[in-house]
Amino acid sequence: MDCLFCKIVKGEIPTLKVYENSSVLSFLDVNPCSLGHTIIIPKKHYQNIEDIPEEELNELFSTITKLVKVIPGVVGTTDCNIGLNNGKLAGQEVPHVHFHIIPRFEGDKGSSIQGLVRMEVDKQKLPELAEKIKNEIENNPDGKKTTETKKETTENKPQEEKDSDSSNKEKEEQPTKSPEREWQEFDMELQNTPPDYSEARKENY
Repeated sequence: MDCLFCKIVKGEIPTLKVYENSSVLSFLDVNPCSLGHTIIIPKKHYQNIEDIPEEELNELFSTITKLVKVIPGVVGTTDCNIGLNNGKLAGQEVPHVHFHIIPRFEGDKGSSIQGLVRMEVDKQKLPELAEKIKNEIENNPDGKKTTETKKETTENKPQEEKDSDSSNKEKEEQPTKSPEREWQEFDMELQNTPPDYSEARKENY
């Protein structure tokens, strides 16, 4: 499987490990948001958190808790964000589930998790939504992922949303540096040689 993080687990790509056990690996982010920004991954390949068996998920969260007790203090702070980008629309760049520990500092210009998305929501419909989610959980005791998705065609969208979609599509078409390219540059810096992008891979998932 051509997965960036699986290659890191196998030792094919260098990384700065901070903790490792039989099922979990954690390392410093090569492109950190803040000092001490750490990535935590299961060694087995799972694309999303809902794919991970409960026992392995418990081990993953145990490791996160262990690191949260240490990392902020090492970099001189007390607070941090713990985050997961679960799926492409949520910003997941590498299709291998991974958590972030991002230490926070006074004046770091960051925001809370609530600041990630500012979507207009009809609060009057929240009781109905809560009931729908509750019923879905009760009717799905095994926790199987629901396949129901909202399908909204372009024709049904207001003009301003169509314009926004067009703008977003143009942004997506702009060339971006893939995560593997960033790791390749990091590897080349360690070797003090210029990077070779001929093997760079585009994420397709």
